[in-house]
Amino acid sequence: MMKKPLRKTERGQAIILIAFAMIGLIGIVGLMTDGGILLIEYARLKRGIDAAAIASAQQFRRGFDAADLYSAAEGFLILNQSTADNIVVWRCKQNPSAVDGTEHDPELCTVPLRKLVRVDAERTVDFGFMRVLGFNSTVIHASSVSEAASLDLVLVFDTSSSMSFETNPAGDPNRVDADDGTNPSENPAVCNYSGTDPCQPMHDIIDVALAFINGTIFFPYDRIAVVATTSQTAGGAWNPIPVTTLPFSDDEADVVAAITSLRVLEPPACNTNPAYGSCINYDGGGNFIGFDAPHFRTTGDPTTFQSSNIGGALYQAGVEFSTPPIREDSFWVVILLAGGPANATNPVAGYPLGICPDYTWPINQASPITHPPCRDALASTRHTDTNVNYDADDYARDAADFLANPVTGMGVTVFTIGLGDLVVSAPLGDADAGEKLFEYIAETAGDESGVTVNHGAYFFAPDTSGLDEIFSLIADNIFTRLTK
Repeated sequence: MMKKPLRKTERGQAIILIAFAMIGLIGIVGLMTDGGILLIEYARLKRGIDAAAIASAQQFRRGFDAADLYSAAEGFLILNQSTADNIVVWRCKQNPSAVDGTEHDPELCTVPLRKLVRVDAERTVDFGFMRVLGFNSTVIHASSVSEAASLDLVLVFDTSSSMSFETNPAGDPNRVDADDGTNPSENPAVCNYSGTDPCQPMHDIIDVALAFINGTIFFPYDRIAVVATTSQTAGGAWNPIPVTTLPFSDDEADVVAAITSLRVLEPPACNTNPAYGSCINYDGGGNFIGFDAPHFRTTGDPTTFQSSNIGGALYQAGVEFSTPPIREDSFWVVILLAGGPANATNPVAGYPLGICPDYTWPINQASPITHPPCRDALASTRHTDTNVNYDADDYARDAADFLANPVTGMGVTVFTIGLGDLVVSAPLGDADAGEKLFEYIAETAGDESGVTVNHGAYFFAPDTSGLDEIFSLIADNIFTRLTK
């Protein structure tokens, strides 16, 4: 008679155990289901935050509005279908207390400065099964740092004698490209320092370069170096060795001063014919009578003043990228602006005046001269440094290969600008030797099997009026790569 109550008691205990088991089972199912939802929502938020940080960093450039950083981040979160709350954009602010839509994070203030942006956001995720256990929702957080690459740019300017040949107005019989350049205003010793008639096209080139710097470069995040293809010492010995007038600098005032102070080559004055190269020639009364290149004078060819050391300028640009502090994460770029083919090199063993094959040497040619100075007749030919035909064009191509190839060289992206008629209509050898060289430097140099070269582009400008547009195109090209 006593067993029935015991059975009822056991049955009641089983019901309680089952109830607890059901709660545990619901909890496990809830954890699995809502936990999966939580992971999915976090992944969606993180993906959106990553895209938002990239979009925000893309706005990080000169003249940007800080509000654009926030708008870009918010826009990409919406695009990725990831709603978020409390979006915060962090950056290194020059004035940490400034209220401009972003927050200051000292951890983003690296030395040297980098274009870093961090985006933080959170989102509320509602639970389903976990509500049974009293957990209605939770807040998830995500953060992502992105960077727009900083720019290390070397500007290489042709400062050879031809950069004063357009000082006189077009049509003037004393303009160098019309005659032999005997007008005193085209003497660099005069026009380099003239406020009314400065050396042209050099003066216009400087103005365009300054406008490019003002509209594109974001100091102090970007750095600029300036290289001139010739000596900047007035009246010094003839010297085709390029010089760095400003090593990499993130100081805008220093960059502007370096570009503004560029001077056309001022070779020494002479009253006797030099055996090689050019000098400023005066008559017995001290009157300027043009540049003296006697062995080429019968051609009237201004490219005969051997100071277009394109290869040396590219090697000099490479030196800047390899000089500490080296920023390996920045975008390395060279912009070369030159007015004609290569006709000089740096001195090498056995060639103190640079490489110039015997058959192109002035004193080994009959008059009138029929061969281009210091290069063979065809720009399409290529020689090694062990070949007797190795010339200034070969030297420039070798320098370009070294600069562009990321495996055997520097991995620099090079843009070239050919300015003026001599680029496409040189009077001796290939008429377009300059253009062929500049195309190679920008678009082909460094190519070899298994190597990916980040090429630039070549542009031609008949005169300085087209330089503004060309520099704008280069700026767009650079900015696109900076934000990838």
